[in-house]
Amino acid sequence: MLWIRYLRCLLAERQWSSSLTLDQNVQVSYKTSYELVYQTLLNDFGPKNQGIFSGDRIEGTGTKHYSSIATCVRALLPLSSLRIPTLDHSILSLLSLYYGSLHGDAGLEEFAYSSYTIALGKYSLLLNRFLSKDTKVSTPAYQASVYISISMLMFEQLRAAATQSAEYLPHMQGALAALQACGPQPLLTSCGMQKAFCGLRGVAVFTAIEQREETFLAEPDWLNIPFENVTKSTRDRLIDIGVHIPHLLQPFDLFSASTTTGYTDLDFETGVSLLTQITDLEQKFEEWLSALEITTSEPLYWSRSLPTPLDRKHHDPECVPKYSDKFHQLVFHSGPVAGLLVHYWNFRLQLGMTSIKLR
Repeated sequence: MLWIRYLRCLLAERQWSSSLTLDQNVQVSYKTSYELVYQTLLNDFGPKNQGIFSGDRIEGTGTKHYSSIATCVRALLPLSSLRIPTLDHSILSLLSLYYGSLHGDAGLEEFAYSSYTIALGKYSLLLNRFLSKDTKVSTPAYQASVYISISMLMFEQLRAAATQSAEYLPHMQGALAALQACGPQPLLTSCGMQKAFCGLRGVAVFTAIEQREETFLAEPDWLNIPFENVTKSTRDRLIDIGVHIPHLLQPFDLFSASTTTGYTDLDFETGVSLLTQITDLEQKFEEWLSALEITTSEPLYWSRSLPTPLDRKHHDPECVPKYSDKFHQLVFHSGPVAGLLVHYWNFRLQLGMTSIKLR
């Protein structure tokens, strides 16, 4: 592909010999190569039919669901026009790692880490200036720092998925702290920040569940204000319910620790209250699933042992399922639907296990 040629030109620090119409007497500079790679990646990740994300390649608007990282990436793409070096390097590293991981391109992944190192160094200097008592930070500058933080967090999210990186959690804590300090109101005036927030929230909820710690994301202002000017997506409505789970897990852990030797009347009331909250969330999850089911006239998934009619085949041409063992027992309507259901089942599992322990 075109961008791979530019990338190799950059890495080799020489002009790439290809069919590209370039002046053979002019050496492509590092800056020129960097900009060509960056611009080509921006174009590849842009919204279009048969695009890079699974939601781009699915027919029918009812099933065009996007992952949290995809939502973040699409929110960050227009920001390249701001020409903020730190932000550009963070976006470039994210796009490079995503594309490199997707296509198994070790060279592109190496380039992603190199760009990320540059972004990290620039961001460190930026934070030092922000923390200086003599520096007054403008609102646009602070919002740009939030974008950079989210972009770098998504890089660490991809990295952690592949390497179990220990750096992910501090980045998540930093991104959430920056967002909380910014407040929900600025999300009303910036479509990009609102979308980036949606993507961040979709990742943060699972980190909060894993850490079993409450977050500000379940507060009414954060559930409502960012969405006053937009219609919530199916994923947004799912996360709206899921963000309440950490607020059950933390009290449950305290409850369990205090009842190891016996129960008091107060403990009994606390347990009943937790069960009531779990039941309420389970009902909301059921309502969400029912709403998802009516978006298509076809089943969301079915047993692998059943025949698949031609009109049910919505396999992503880039991600054709290969059932190589008996572990894979379900066939999904589409990749995006499978992603939503995996999140849904994760949430239900957390509630179910907590409910069993309470009983």
